Amino acid sequence: MKVWVNTDGEYLAIELIDKAFASGGEGSLYKIKAPNQFTDLIAKIYHPKKRTELRYKKILYLHEHPPKSFEDDLPISLVWPKQLLFDQEKKFIGFLMSFVKGEKLELLCLPKIHKKHRKVWSSYEFEENKRNKKRLDLCYKISKAIYHLHATERYVLVDMKPDNIIVSPNGNIALVDLDSVEVVEEGKTLYDAPVATPEYSPPDSYLSKNEIDPTQEDPWDRFGLGVILYKVLLGVHPYAATSGPPYEKNNSLYQKIEHGLFVHNPDIKKHLTHVPSLHERFYELPLVVQKLFERCFIDGHHNPFARPSSEEWAQALKYYNLQQNLNEEKIKIPPIALEQIPENLNLDKLFVVPTTSIISQEPKLQVEKPIDKEELKPNMLVKAYQNPKEIQSQRFFNFISLLFIVIIGTAFSIILPWPLMLALGIMTYMGINYITYKSRKSADKKDTIFGVLDNQLSYFGELISTAEGYEQKISTYIEKIKNLHIKNPKGYISDFLHKKFLIKEKIENFNKMIQEEKRKLQNIKREERSNFKKLNKYYEEQVIKQTKLPKLEAKTIEQKIILLKRAKRLDKLNAEENIRYKEDLLSLEQLHTQLEIEKLEMESLFLEKSKDILYKCQQKHEELLEDIRIYHQSIGEKEEKEVANLITEQRISLKELERLQYDLKQLEKPLETQLLKCRRAKINAELYKKISYSRHLIEMLGIKKPI
Repeated sequence: MKVWVNTDGEYLAIELIDKAFASGGEGSLYKIKAPNQFTDLIAKIYHPKKRTELRYKKILYLHEHPPKSFEDDLPISLVWPKQLLFDQEKKFIGFLMSFVKGEKLELLCLPKIHKKHRKVWSSYEFEENKRNKKRLDLCYKISKAIYHLHATERYVLVDMKPDNIIVSPNGNIALVDLDSVEVVEEGKTLYDAPVATPEYSPPDSYLSKNEIDPTQEDPWDRFGLGVILYKVLLGVHPYAATSGPPYEKNNSLYQKIEHGLFVHNPDIKKHLTHVPSLHERFYELPLVVQKLFERCFIDGHHNPFARPSSEEWAQALKYYNLQQNLNEEKIKIPPIALEQIPENLNLDKLFVVPTTSIISQEPKLQVEKPIDKEELKPNMLVKAYQNPKEIQSQRFFNFISLLFIVIIGTAFSIILPWPLMLALGIMTYMGINYITYKSRKSADKKDTIFGVLDNQLSYFGELISTAEGYEQKISTYIEKIKNLHIKNPKGYISDFLHKKFLIKEKIENFNKMIQEEKRKLQNIKREERSNFKKLNKYYEEQVIKQTKLPKLEAKTIEQKIILLKRAKRLDKLNAEENIRYKEDLLSLEQLHTQLEIEKLEMESLFLEKSKDILYKCQQKHEELLEDIRIYHQSIGEKEEKEVANLITEQRISLKELERLQYDLKQLEKPLETQLLKCRRAKINAELYKKISYSRHLIEMLGIKKPI
C-alpha cells in the first residue's frame, strides 16, 4: 500500500505494510515499510467517509501549530501529526505520527493489575508500591503532558480518558489520539472535539446557564484529569459508591457526577450507604494531593475554575518525579562469586584435622583376656547359680547321713566283719554326696551360666561392631578432609576469600555512599520546594502591587491571564477595569515571563545539582561493576564451584565427623559396663567349672568354703 507525503512542495512515496495493526471508528494504523527515514513512524489512514475537508483543515492546523516539545531526556511525549498523507490523486487521507510502545493507562486504573501483565508491571502493584512512588511519578508526567497542551491556549482535550494515554513499564507516558482535540482561538471554537466519555466529563454540561460552551475551556479537562489521577492513585473512580436517599436512583457514574456525589465530600458522606474500601487509600496520599482532589470535585462542582489546573497538578507533583531520584535498577549490584560463603567462616577451624580416639580396641583385649587365679580368689558364684542356704542344707543332710551310716555300720559290725562295714559305709556316704553334687551341677544351671556368658559376649560384640563402624566412618571422613586439604590448600582458599572480603567491603562502602547521596537528593528537593514557594510568593506580591485585577478564580499568574482575557471577552469588566485591562494584562504577561525565566533557571540549577549526584552515583556504580568484573576474572565459574564445593564438603564432613564422634562417645559407658558383665559371666563360668566331685566332698565335710 502506497501513500504520499508532501515535503518542500514535492510528493514522496511511502510504502506501508498492507495489514493494519490497529483499527478504530475513524481509521486504521499502519507500520511503514519504506523509506527508512519514516520507519520509526506510523501512518493513521482515515476511513473514506472520514476524509472530509474540515478534517483536512483541522489536521493541517494541528501540524502547523504544534505544542512546545519536551526535552529529549523527559519520558513524556505527545503523539502529534508530523506530516499529512495523500493518496495517488493528492487527496488527503491521513497523517504520520510517532510510534509509542506500551499499554493503555486503564491497566493501572484498576484495583489490581491483570494477572497476564502482573510480571512486567509488578512494581506498580498497590501492595508492592505502598508509598505510591511510581504512581505519583506517573501522575506528574500526565499532568506535565496536559499542561503542555493547555499552555498553547488553543487546545482542549475534551475526551479525557485513560485509553488515550499510553504508559510503559519504565514510566514513559504518551498522549495519543490528539487529532480529536478541540481547537479554540480567542474563545471561539475552530474545530470541535467529536466525542466525550461521560464518566470523565464534568457536571458543566448539565448546567443550564453556561455562559459559553464548557468544552472550549480547560476546566473541562481539569475534571477529567482529576478523575484519571484519582484512579491511578487509588484504583477506583472518585464517584464509585452506593447512595441512599435522596440519591438512591443515581446509579450510573455520570449521574453521580451530575449531583456531585464525591465520596470524600463531608456533605455527601451521610447519604452514602456503601463506600468501597479502596477509597481509604485517599488518606494515605500526600496532604497537598488530597487538597487538590477536594478542590477538583467539591469546590469545582459548581465553580469549574476552582478546579486545580494541570499546571498546579504538575507543580504539586513535581517533587514526586523520579527523574531526580536514583533509579534502583540502574545502580543494582549483580551477585558476586562466593557470595553464598558465610561471612563469619573460620578458615583456621575449617582446616584443622580433628583428632579422634579409638574406643573399641581396649575393651576387645580385656574381654578376650583369660581369667587368672588372682581374679577368681575374691569371687563366689552368685546366688542365682549357687544358693548358700541350699549348700548349708546339703552339708546338714550329708552330716545326718554320715551319722546314720556310722550308727548302722556300728550295729552291723557285731554281725559282719568291721572292714566290710567300713567299706560299705564309705561307699554309701560317697554315693549320697554324689547325689548332692549332681544337684549342684544340674544341666539347667550349666545352660544358664554358659547361656548368660554367650548372651553377654554377643551383646558386647554388637557394641564393639557398632563402635568399629563409627570408627571406620570417622577414619573415612578424616581421610576425605585430608584429601580436600591436599587438593585445595588453605592458602589457595584464603586468597579467594580475601578477594571476596575486599569486594564485599567495596560494595558495603558503595551502599553507604548511595544512602548518603539519597539524603542529599532529598535535601535538594526540600530546598527547591522552599525556593519555589518563596519565588511564587514574591510574584504574587508583585501582581498585587502592579495590577488592580477583578476577582479571579486563579491560583497562578498564567491562570490569571487566561481568566482576565475571558472576562474581557465576556464583557465582565467594569469601566475602570476596562481602562486598566491592557496595562494589567501587560504587567501580568511580563511578570509571567519573568517568573517562568526564573523558574527555568532555578529548575536548571537544582536539576544540575541532582544530575551531579546521579552522575557521581552512576560513575561509582560503573567503577564497582568494573571491580566486580576483575574479581570475577580471578574467580571464574570453575574456581568458584571448586571453592564452594570444598567449603561445603569440608563443613558437611566436619559436622558429620562431630556427630559420629558424639555417637562414639556415647558408646564408651555401655562398653565399659558390658565389659564388666562379660568378665563377671566368665568368672562365673570358671567358678562353675571348678566345682568337681572331690571339691564338693571336701566342702561338704567343711574342710573348705564353697566356691
